[in-house]
Amino acid sequence: MSEFKIDPTIAYDVVELPSKGIYYENNKKSVRVAYLTAADENILSSPNLTKTKDIVYELLKRKVLDKDISVDELVDDDVNAILIFLRNTSFGSDYIVTLIDPKTGNEFKTTCDLSIVKIKDFNLNSDERGEYKYYMQKSNTNITFKFINKKQENEIEEIQKNWNGVGPPPIMTKRLEFMIKSVNDNRDPMFIKNFIEKLPIKDSQDFRKFVNENKPSLTLLQKAKTPSGEEIQYNIGFGVEFFRAFYGL
Repeated sequence: MSEFKIDPTIAYDVVELPSKGIYYENNKKSVRVAYLTAADENILSSPNLTKTKDIVYELLKRKVLDKDISVDELVDDDVNAILIFLRNTSFGSDYIVTLIDPKTGNEFKTTCDLSIVKIKDFNLNSDERGEYKYYMQKSNTNITFKFINKKQENEIEEIQKNWNGVGPPPIMTKRLEFMIKSVNDNRDPMFIKNFIEKLPIKDSQDFRKFVNENKPSLTLLQKAKTPSGEEIQYNIGFGVEFFRAFYGL
């Protein structure tokens, strides 16, 4: 495939993706992202875009210049890396967040420096299929797995929203079905499904914890000093406050 040529009048930079490209068929590890301009205020001030999710989607469509990946495919950490790039390069890296002092229960504000947000080290090695090994101790079982991609996350969300079957929606087991690709070298989908249904809860929880701790991601967990003198940890969020600068407020 010939490389997509970008209009030379567009100013952009290359943003490294926290995912390292493991979620994408073309293993794309970075994207070219255009800087925000005055014309983008048409999007940000549009009365039709009242939800943060809508604004994010429109920004990504407009600012991600590469055409060999769809913005619908981008996993959350990659989206967050692009949003931080857009905010830092347009409004600066200072981000004021509101937290709760656990000692007093009172709200306080602190300034987070978004420039210190980095990509976490990713230390897992995949096999020739792009799968990762994991040993389930309780059931004494070797499995291989893949991380869930955006399409699968969306499918899980749809199941949760539209479930009208008997009992609670099978969110946990469906997530495991998407991830687990082999059980003791057996790759039969029905065998894997039955294995998951009978999997000890300790194995299920330990595996999900392992995946969460080892997946490619950003260092969104930060520290702050409370007015009462304690040090607390908090996660950088991407809600209304993060986008306040985009609105010019």
